[in-house]
Amino acid sequence: MKRYIAIGIAVILIAGCDQTTPGPTETGQIKTQGNVLSKPASDTVDAFHAALAAGDTKQALALLADDVLIYESGVAEKSKAEYASHHLEADMAFLKGVKQSAVAHSTQVHGDVAWVMNQGKTVGTYKDKAVDSASTETMVLRRINGDWKIVHIHWSSAENKPKAPAS
Repeated sequence: MKRYIAIGIAVILIAGCDQTTPGPTETGQIKTQGNVLSKPASDTVDAFHAALAAGDTKQALALLADDVLIYESGVAEKSKAEYASHHLEADMAFLKGVKQSAVAHSTQVHGDVAWVMNQGKTVGTYKDKAVDSASTETMVLRRINGDWKIVHIHWSSAENKPKAPAS
C-alpha cells in the first residue's frame, strides 16, 4: 500500500515541477510535447511498444523494473514476474491483430523520473471480435543505473461508439 501512495504522490509532485519541457506542438495530426531531455525516456516507451508488437518477450521485460506496477482494466499486476506470467502473452497476441495510431503524446522529465502519456486509437480484430477503441496510457519511468526503466503503467480504453446520424 505504501508503494501505491508513494507513486501517486510522486506523480502529483512531479506534474508541477518540470520546467524544461516546452509547450505542445503539432506533428502532422499528433500533438506532442517534450524536448531533447525527454527523448531517451520516450524512446524507452516506444521500444517497449515495439517489443510487445513484435512478440519479443525478452526485450519487453528488459525495459520493465522488477517492481513495476501495471494497472489495466481494473487489475493490478505488482511485478515484472507477475506481468510475465499473466497478461504479457495476451497483450502481445492482442497487438498482432490490431493497428494502433497515436493521437497525442507528452513526455516530461524531472531528474531521474519521467512520465510519458499517450492517447491513441486502436482498430482491428482480436479473438474474432472487431476492435475500435480510444486508448490512454500513462507510464512512469525511473533512471536506474543510467537506463530508463518503466516502473508504472496505467492502460485504459473505451469502445468508440458509432456516431448517431444527424436528424
